[in-house]
Amino acid sequence: MLDRGIIKWQPFNSCFDSKQIIRDVTANKNRINLPVLSDDQIHILEEKTINAYNLKMNIHLLYYYDGAIKELNGKISYLDINSRKIILNNISVYFSQIIKINELNF
Repeated sequence: MLDRGIIKWQPFNSCFDSKQIIRDVTANKNRINLPVLSDDQIHILEEKTINAYNLKMNIHLLYYYDGAIKELNGKISYLDINSRKIILNNISVYFSQIIKINELNF
């Protein structure tokens, strides 16, 4: 009997493409939209962010990134008012991404 080697497995290569498509569909299904905040809520979040930076407070930050809500804890190491962004734990977050900010009590 003649062994066909790798040729006999070629029809199953199509399964790999469908697996990636299923992963993509599942990832897009779990995506959420950016929560809509009122002008007052945005103003309060900006004030809390600036105060946390000035007072060197430990904070718990919820922010929106790429279809998901992410969390960070720590002190704001850099604040840029002009570009409206902060750096917390070497991660850059724009004010428009911030959803919630709370002071951490240690």
